[in-house]
Amino acid sequence: MCDFFFKWRFCILFFLLESVSIFFSFKNLNVICNSPKFIIGKVYESIYEIQNYFLLKIENDKLLKENSRLHNESIYSYIIKNSNSGNFRMEDIKYLQQYIYTPVQIINNSIYKQENYITLNKGNLDGIKPDMGVILPSGIAGIVIKTTPHFSKAISLLNLRIKINARIKKDNNFGTISWDGNDYKYVILNDIPKYCAINKGDIVETDGKSYTFPEGIPIGTVYSYKLDDGNSNFIIKVKLFENFSIIENAYVVNNILKKELDDIYKVENK
Repeated sequence: MCDFFFKWRFCILFFLLESVSIFFSFKNLNVICNSPKFIIGKVYESIYEIQNYFLLKIENDKLLKENSRLHNESIYSYIIKNSNSGNFRMEDIKYLQQYIYTPVQIINNSIYKQENYITLNKGNLDGIKPDMGVILPSGIAGIVIKTTPHFSKAISLLNLRIKINARIKKDNNFGTISWDGNDYKYVILNDIPKYCAINKGDIVETDGKSYTFPEGIPIGTVYSYKLDDGNSNFIIKVKLFENFSIIENAYVVNNILKKELDDIYKVENK
């Protein structure tokens, strides 16, 4: 029931506000309200606004699919396969797709707990599996941990148990993003060496080393920084690009080469 109200909250709010608007119109304009033209006009106006609401939802779905297509065609979704010939030529470069994006809607999302989770409106029937990344239009949301045929549950970036590889965009110095359990607008970037030149406003993004997220997905900007107790690494407070209190649309990222990469790592660790 809670998922239903969360999913349709804007539609329900619209109908409530429209009802209040019509009520006060009739109450305060008794003379005008006796006119059939006025009543018909209000009905048509309400119908028009309702149609616009659902048309906007259709257009939003179209935009999600189009953005998904653009993500799939992004250079960060491919790896370069060079020719084996000794003489390098531009025409010998081949691209192998590594990531595929599936548009989803967020139907439940918590932000005030120490361990927050996100529920998505698609599941394994749509090809979604555990360990797939979830990204937002301007950031990352979390990682899928459980699926059913029609729904998925993801551990949120706002969860004390999650850590994600990230880097400073300008110089590629990398570390680990985590949440400290305080403000949902900020996360912490650790393990950046003290010799790095950090400035407020520097962009923080994914580095692609985890194979869950493609490299270059924006996360946020440096808000403040200080050295840790050992005086060797920076503790960097990062302001997120996305406001997690209002997120609605997302994309699930499938690394189609992940199994192959995992098999290689298993051999290395034997």
